[in-house]
Amino acid sequence: MHIQPLRYSPSVSPQKNVSNAEFAQVNNATQTSTPVSTDTITLSRDAKQLSANAQKPAEMPALRDNIETLVELKHAKMKYQVIADMTNIATGTSQGISAPTAYYLSHNEDARAMTVNHLAQQQQVNTMQIYAETSKNINEWA
Repeated sequence: MHIQPLRYSPSVSPQKNVSNAEFAQVNNATQTSTPVSTDTITLSRDAKQLSANAQKPAEMPALRDNIETLVELKHAKMKYQVIADMTNIATGTSQGISAPTAYYLSHNEDARAMTVNHLAQQQQVNTMQIYAETSKNINEWA
C-alpha cells in the first residue's frame, strides 16, 4: 500500500489564517446557493405503495421461539454429525472427522480411547492384508 503525501492546491495556503468574517461570508454563500436545475420525478402507484409498506416496521412473530427452534435444530444436526462420524469410524469408511466430532472426542475420554483403539486395530488389519497380498505374490514367483 502506498500513501501519497498531502498536496496543497495553489489557491489554499496552509499558513493563511482565515478571519471569522471571511469564514462567515463563505459559509453564508454556500448555505444560500440554490440549485442550478431541478428535475421532477413522478412515482407510479406501485412505487408509492411499496414506499408506504417499507416505512412500516416489520413485525417478527415469536422471535424467541424461532431462536429456540434454531438452537434445537443446530444441536440435533451436530449430534447427527457426531453419530455419523463415529459410525464411519466403526465401519472403517471414515475419511476424517468433523468439528463437532473432534469437540466430542476431546471432551469424552472413553469415546476417544475407544476411537483410537479401533483405528489402531483397523491399521493393523490393513497392514496384515497388505502383507498377505505381498507374500502371495512372492510365493507365486518362487
